[in-house]
Amino acid sequence: MIHQKRWCMVLASVASLGVVGCMPKFTVEELKNMRPERPAELDKLNMFAGQWESTSEMKLAVLDETMHGTGTGTAAWECDGWLMVERGEYETGELGTMDMLGVWAWDPKAKVYRNWWFNSYGEISTATARYEESTRTWRMKGKGRGPWGASVVKGTMKMVDDDNMEWTWTEWDGLGLTKTMEIKGTSKRK
Repeated sequence: MIHQKRWCMVLASVASLGVVGCMPKFTVEELKNMRPERPAELDKLNMFAGQWESTSEMKLAVLDETMHGTGTGTAAWECDGWLMVERGEYETGELGTMDMLGVWAWDPKAKVYRNWWFNSYGEISTATARYEESTRTWRMKGKGRGPWGASVVKGTMKMVDDDNMEWTWTEWDGLGLTKTMEIKGTSKRK
């Protein structure tokens, strides 16, 4: 039995070396030609580009009062137009200032937009989004983690016109049973 296991390990090692050694060789020109075209789906993210001013109303399950916030943000293309990156600073009343960073990309295999959000409260969220052309609404869902634990997140962003957006963001505990936060707001392009 031990001898059989050793023999299997030797065969697996030899097989893996054979696979690694079979990588094809390319010229620089061939590698350049392999770069895919930028997907047209990324152009839908153009609606976020620019400078924005936002106001919000936030309800936390752990507080009896409604918090109000204001902020500014900028969204711009990076990585040769493959990523839309948002940076913002938001004043959240007595909770203080929160800095945030968001990244949007198109996943051609899954046919969804992916986004990642990070803020100075230590929260990290990953989500997928779909755009409904008829209502000019983005619908997002995902998961997050922060100082208060894991969360399930869901949100919408509706373009009222080319320079105004209404948005919502709701978080539940990691099991999706208890609503922990609800935010709604508006953003106006400067």
